[in-house]
Formats: sequence, C-alpha cells, structure tokens
Amino acid sequence: MKKNTLIIVTIISMLLLAKMQLVGYQLPVKKSFQKKQFCLRGGLNMFGSNGADSDYVAGANDFPVTPAYQSSVLGFGFAFFTSRSFAIGLDIRYGLSAAVDLRDPSDGETIPVDTPKNFTAVFNLYKYFDFSKRLGLYVSVGGGLENLMAEEKEYLSNLGNKIIIAGPDKALSPLAAGALGLQAMLSRSLGLAFDFQAAYVFRKKNQLLLSPSLALVFKF
Repeated sequence: MKKNTLIIVTIISMLLLAKMQLVGYQLPVKKSFQKKQFCLRGGLNMFGSNGADSDYVAGANDFPVTPAYQSSVLGFGFAFFTSRSFAIGLDIRYGLSAAVDLRDPSDGETIPVDTPKNFTAVFNLYKYFDFSKRLGLYVSVGGGLENLMAEEKEYLSNLGNKIIIAGPDKALSPLAAGALGLQAMLSRSLGLAFDFQAAYVFRKKNQLLLSPSLALVFKF
C-alpha cells in the first residue's frame, strides 16, 4: 500500500513538474528594457543674425551686426531611462568656428572674421513615443550653459585698416533648449537618431541656435 502511494505521489509530482516546464516554455520571461544610452553625434549649428544697424556706436560698436551663419558641431550624450518611455540625460556639444563678414554701417567698411567656437552642456528630460519595437519619436526639454570661446583678435579690413574685435564681456550664458528626434534601432543595442534642437541663449544680445544632427546610439 505504501509502495502504491509512493508511486502515485511520484507520478503526480512528475506531471506537475512537466506542466511547470511547459508553461515556462510557452510564456518566456519578458526582457527588461535597457536603462542606459550613450550617443555620438555630428551636425550643424545654425545661428540667427544678431544685432542691428541701430546699435552702431562710433569707436565702440563699429560692427554691430553678426550675420546668420552655420558651423559644424560634434558632441555626445548620456541618458538614463527611468521607464521605457521616460529618460533624463546630459547633452554635450562643441561647435566649431565659421567665417563671416562684419560691416560698418556708417561707411560700408567690412572685415572677414572667424566666429567664436562654443561649448554647450544641457540637462534634458526625454519622452519617447514608440511606433514599433525599433522605431520611435522623442521630445526633450532642458536647460544648461553655453561657453563662448572668444578672445580679443586683430583683423584687417577691406580698406586696409587694422580692426580689433574684443571678446565677449561674459563667456558663460544660460540657455533653454527643446528638441524633436526620430530614433531607429538596428539591433537591441545599436541604432541611429536624427535630432533637431532649438536653443535660446541668454547672452547680452540673446541668440537663437538651431542644431540638426545625426547620432550613433548605443544602449546597454
């Protein structure tokens, strides 16, 4: 009798174990989302025109207008996901210089100058909207600082005059930024992102900066 009971208990245990294995096979554990993201980016800094002819002051502000220009920008970013659709992160960008012509509105004198390089650091909040497992849209808002890397420099004008352009009174300026992007994952850990950022820099003369860029994305 005891032997029969043992056999019955063993058979029932084996059946229960087999059922558990079958359920485990049919319903695999869902993979958790990857919480960290690093990206390398390259793109353009697009600066709007800054200043007006009415700001002209002889001997103090002879070249009051900086025309709109574009320059290359490189950068990287790191984000930490608190959920599948929300992240916080830091975005670092280094903008190169470009060549522009400044004009004296009083006599038409011009000088070719190099625009200052700039460095921006922005703390962002990200919201992601998934179209599929690999494609998604995201928006971000944030704030940070711009460091304008400019020093006093001497230039030669079209009239043969030596002109000294002074550096900014303050190198550091606060900024507010927002961005819209599209991210496509090529695999679970590698993807591409196209990003369009708009930043408003609170300089002595406020500056609008638009930055389209393409980034290589690594998730881990």
